[in-house]
This record gives sequence, structure tokens and C-alpha cells, in this order.
Amino acid sequence: MQAAASRSRSNRRHKKRRGEGKNRERRQRGGPRDDETAPPGFYGAYGYGGHPWLPYGVDEGVDVKVSSKFLTRNDYCQTFIDTGLRPQNFIRDLDYQNRYSEYPKIQRLIKLKDDILAKRASPGMSLKCDLKTFDLASLGTKFDVVLLDPPWEEYQTRVAGMYVPDEDLSTWTLDELKALKVGEVADHQSFVFLWCGETHLEHARELFKKWGFRRIEDICWVKTNRLAPLDARGSVKQQSVMYGDSSIIQRTKEHCLVGVKGTVKRSVDTHFIHANCDVDLIMEEEKSFGSTHKPIELYETIEHFCLGRRRLELFGRDRNLRDGWLTLGTGLTNDNWDKETYLKWFEGESQWPEAKDYKGGKLLGSVAEIETLRPKSPVRPGRKRSRSLSPRRRMAGGPSTGAGGWRAARASRDYDYEEDEKPLPEDLGEMAPPIPKEDD
Repeated sequence: MQAAASRSRSNRRHKKRRGEGKNRERRQRGGPRDDETAPPGFYGAYGYGGHPWLPYGVDEGVDVKVSSKFLTRNDYCQTFIDTGLRPQNFIRDLDYQNRYSEYPKIQRLIKLKDDILAKRASPGMSLKCDLKTFDLASLGTKFDVVLLDPPWEEYQTRVAGMYVPDEDLSTWTLDELKALKVGEVADHQSFVFLWCGETHLEHARELFKKWGFRRIEDICWVKTNRLAPLDARGSVKQQSVMYGDSSIIQRTKEHCLVGVKGTVKRSVDTHFIHANCDVDLIMEEEKSFGSTHKPIELYETIEHFCLGRRRLELFGRDRNLRDGWLTLGTGLTNDNWDKETYLKWFEGESQWPEAKDYKGGKLLGSVAEIETLRPKSPVRPGRKRSRSLSPRRRMAGGPSTGAGGWRAARASRDYDYEEDEKPLPEDLGEMAPPIPKEDD
């Protein structure tokens, strides 16, 4: 009995010492003891909490110090609340130059394309004009790509009437935008890229319909603020007040819809498009307050994708001037438009590698190495063909019905092959019919 009592007292003393050790460690971390609860509103290394002093959902077997280090560094939502630094700031390799550092094949592909683009890009031209009255058909040519960033009402309302230097935020109505003859200056196979902010997605679709384009993609610009000035506490000095009371969440993105005119097949028209070289997401620093300046990366995406050399940008400013593009807008200070010279640059059918500079040919051209490296479009899976004829084919006639049955079966197989040659649904955009479900 005495021995058992002695062991019991020894165990109690051991537990007490062990508990005091734990409490001492928790006190050093700023947490409560076992016999205490966290004070109201207490925020520690793991968030608001009480007893036990462990992160929510973390098993007691997990090393607390490791959990603290991991959870604190990855709580980017709380970081945004505390400092105003956006979660997307902490994604690695955002810069276009470093994005493919671990993908040597894609890096090589982009380099080859950029080398050809630099040599085949026509000198940038600009024309200062009022687009409300200017006749786009007077340019005298069709274009492979048209890029627009219209003066939407959103650009004016999101700054709540505040002055924005170097910006003309006067707006166009939807009817005025519909009056632009974009479809008339776009070639029979061409693309349009239309910036539409956050609130004009439906208006952009109406414009596509009016101009004769089908929507096929939506490029999203997610804005970072890594370079925003910080105060002494490490918080963003002036967080964005754009949009005022017109939004219920923080808006940190803008949309650019992509439309296609005519029929363009990714696996067939490889002389005109190289699909899948870039992605539909741009993560780049937000410009100054109220600025309508868009990411330069969109130009690179367009040039890598479409091999047509005739590129037109509307509503451009001096900051948009770029080799390989014709820029039109009222905010331009430079005007070097020469119609005769411009048209001569695209005469003939030459392309790279026969054409080594910007003179001659409407297409950029390519080399065998690019064709090897670039991602290929997926092949549309054909229906599994059984050796036995389907009931529909039996009605048309089978092998047992003689030569006529064989001809019907062959015609049916030819029909299936023609179906496989049709454009993929993503090639047709929103006009694509629903994909029929296969029979079980």
C-alpha cells in the first residue's frame, strides 16, 4: 500500500513539473496556460483562440513550432487584412522573363518566336483621329488582329469623381461603340481583343455580336500591388479606393474578351495561329490610381498566338505605341501615318525564313523547331467504332444485304470521319452546339 501511494505521489509530481514546463513554453509564445482561457479578442500565432493552444484542425501530434511557422507564413488573407498586400503578390515567378525558367522547352519556344517577331515587326505607326467620325475603311486594308480598350463608364465611376493625371475619362455610350466599323476592317479570318473592365462583360458580348465576332476566350488580368509604398508598420499607405460604394468586395482584376471572325481550326490553320503558347491569366502590377494602362504582356500573348502581321489598336495613347502595330486614338501626340508605305510592307506572300525583315507578306512565318516545340492541340476523340453495325446502319443495309449494304455502311463511316473534321466546340466559342452525350 505504501509503495502504491508513493508511486501515485511521484506521478502527480511528474505531471505537475511537465505541465509547468508546457505552461512556461506557452507563456514565452504569448499563449495561455492549461488552467487559463485566452482573453477575449486575444490573437496569437495561430489566430483568435482559447484552449487548447493549437491551431484549429491541427492534431496534437503535430509539432507546434512547425505548424506556427507554416500557418503564419501562408495566411495571405490575414496579411491582406492587416497590411493591404494582396495574396497574389506572393506567387513565385510572376515576371514573364522568369516564368519559364524551369521549363526549358517552352523557354526556347518563346525565344524563337520573339526573335522572329523582332525582325518581322513593321515599324510602329500612329494616327491621331476622332474615332467617332473617322472612317476605318479609309485605312485601305484588312487586319488580322484588332485590340480595343474603349472609354467605358466604369473607368470614370470607379474613381468617384477624383482627378486622374494623364487620363481622359470621358465615356462613350454603348451605341457609339456599336457604330464602330470593326467588323468591316477585320479580315475573313481575324481576332478581336476587347478590354471590358469588371462591369461591362455583357456589353462586350453585345459588341461582338454587332461586329460579327464569336467569343472564344476570356483573358483575366489579376492585379498585384507588390510595389505599393508602405508605411512604418508595413501596411500599404493608400489602399485602392477605386469603385467606391459600387462593389461589395475588393476588385483586383479586369477582363479582356477574345473574339474570332470566320472559321479558324487550331490543328489545320497553323500558318495563322499557334494555340496554347500562353495562358489566359495575366498577373502584373496595378498601375497608378485611376490609370487605364493595361499590361504589356497582352501584346506578347497576341503576337505569340496570331501569326498575322496586320495589327490595329483603337483608343490608343502614346504609351501604347509598339512596333508591329498601327495605333489610332484622340490622345496621341505623334502622328506618322503613311498609307502607301504601310500597305507596301504587306505586299506579296513571303514569310519567315524567306523574308528576313518586315517588308513583304501578311504572315509572320515559322521554323521547324517551333513546330516541334509548341504545344499541339488535342485530337478530338472519335466515337468507338464496333465491328458490328449499329441499328441505324442495319436499317440502311448491312453486309448481308449485298453490295448496296456495303455502300451504305461505307457512306456511314465517311460521315463519321467528316464529323471528326468539324471544329472543336472551343473553336466555335459561344456559338458551339452542346456536345451530345454518348450512349451508355
